[in-house]
Amino acid sequence: MTGTGLSSADTTNQKLAKVNAWTVTGSVPTSLFVTGPQILNCIAFSEFNALTATQQSNVIALCNSPGQLLGGSANVSLMTAGMIVAYFPSSGATIANLTNLAKATTVSWAQTNGYPYNSSVTGNLNTGDTAAAGLT
Repeated sequence: MTGTGLSSADTTNQKLAKVNAWTVTGSVPTSLFVTGPQILNCIAFSEFNALTATQQSNVIALCNSPGQLLGGSANVSLMTAGMIVAYFPSSGATIANLTNLAKATTVSWAQTNGYPYNSSVTGNLNTGDTAAAGLT
């Protein structure tokens, strides 16, 4: 976890601001965005070569998609993650490479722990959350 620690002298709002700014790496985020070239660079050629021609074409089309592609552990039923999981062996180099890419992604502490977040690197905890938890 990266961020400023909490102090007993901090107000609730100061603590919330600090917690909302905390980030983490090292775990697979539930949701993340990657580009096609990032995915392509993680694919082991031997595993790609073992795919059918149609599967290879689908992977190339996916990797040539413009913009950001949605992935993450909560999105395996969607196109990007679903195709990768369906096409590549779970114990293979491609999945290991993509897992390492995901683990290197910086995400908000709040998102990693299932709390509200504004963006992938900013939490959205507020005084209503602290009151609901009995912390104020």
